[in-house]
Amino acid sequence: MKKSILLAFIFIYGSAAFSQQYLCRHDTAYLFVQNYRGALNWQRSGSGSDWSTISGANRDSLMIIASEPGFYRSEIIDGQCAPVYSEAVQILINDPPVVTLISRDSVCSNDPAFIITGGNPGGGTYWGPGITDGKFNPAAVGPGRFKLYYRYKDSQTNCADTAFTFINVIGIPSRAEAGSDMPFIAADSIRLEGNIPFNGQGIWTVTHGTGGRFSNPSDPSSWFIRDSANLIFTLRWSISGKCGTSFDETSLKFFQVSINPCPGAPTVTDADGNVYPTLQIGDQCWMGKNLNVGRYVASTVSNRDHADMSNNNIIEKYCLDNDPYNCDLYGGLYDWDEAMGYSETEGAQGICPDGWHIPTDGDFKTLNSFYIYGDAGARLKVGGSSGFEAYFAGDRHAQGEFYSFGASGFFWQSSSYIYQFYNEGYIREVAACNGLLVKNHFNKKTGISVRCLKNK
Repeated sequence: MKKSILLAFIFIYGSAAFSQQYLCRHDTAYLFVQNYRGALNWQRSGSGSDWSTISGANRDSLMIIASEPGFYRSEIIDGQCAPVYSEAVQILINDPPVVTLISRDSVCSNDPAFIITGGNPGGGTYWGPGITDGKFNPAAVGPGRFKLYYRYKDSQTNCADTAFTFINVIGIPSRAEAGSDMPFIAADSIRLEGNIPFNGQGIWTVTHGTGGRFSNPSDPSSWFIRDSANLIFTLRWSISGKCGTSFDETSLKFFQVSINPCPGAPTVTDADGNVYPTLQIGDQCWMGKNLNVGRYVASTVSNRDHADMSNNNIIEKYCLDNDPYNCDLYGGLYDWDEAMGYSETEGAQGICPDGWHIPTDGDFKTLNSFYIYGDAGARLKVGGSSGFEAYFAGDRHAQGEFYSFGASGFFWQSSSYIYQFYNEGYIREVAACNGLLVKNHFNKKTGISVRCLKNK
């Protein structure tokens, strides 16, 4: 603070009258004299009686930094005349208040505006970037480090002081992006495509699938290595920080050629673009995985036989336990009419790719007879020597419930069982409890697996 004090000459020889002025410590004061004649010197006294001339102070003003109390006056010497003195002023010093500011050290850029507190003594004024009417608005300044001030003035002494603190405005984490789905990975490892995190740390986790690992889970471009027979994974890339978390997922589908691919046709692609390995068994070329084409529809449960699929020119499928992820693992489940494309013709293409068909009874007989020891079921099931890898995917019962998962795998034939009022579809069953390939017939509204066979 600056203060100006005008001193008047009272022409008293020796001692002079004096007035008192209170200053705040470290304030600046200016003493002035005017309308004088002669040489001017400024003097100071600690007691008001013992005066000493201030060296170099001979102008009509004197600047004082208020560090300690004292008396000040000016001396005028005009020729041979006795000195003339101005009135003296006694400078008294008040210490400024002790002001502190303790506030939040960090906030998030998306936090709402809040009232600044922490200034002591209370009753002062806050200011600085982002402060309006005593409120700090993080969104107004954005991420960064900002200096905030608090000023308090003592009403008794009129002395004031200012304190400051820093506040960090932290940006929200960048939106996680796991990269595009990878539906065809013809290797046992793949480099991932997560985005670089800002205002947070990234981490990869596996949300679906077992038997995989990351070369570095915190690296957005980590390698993912498949360590098991599982081919389908869902990976999550999460970016987390003090101000929130975001995540994104990507689906990986590893492709593994069968142990005996069909000559000239190691893979086949369905209407949705899904790629399957092929498997040569004798003179037959089979799909090496269960068919998984079409749009998922939920199975509803009722006390009557019914289908939740319809002849609408859209291929539809059930998924085990109404979980679409299970279709990726075990293939879709289809009722007979849907699998046949609503055709009654044995050997129809149905929902199989072009050049392939729903197996006939004769096709399955040929497959069964290829294994001369009557152990076709044991050879065809998962882990069997054929490479057919028949999952025990169970069935969707005609009334809507799911049964037999882990116990049996069922596959439609394109032939019908018709007897009296029965019109059912023939199936082949591979069971966990035996090594047979069993023929049976099911209600055509039952949902089971489909394996397509290449036309000859």
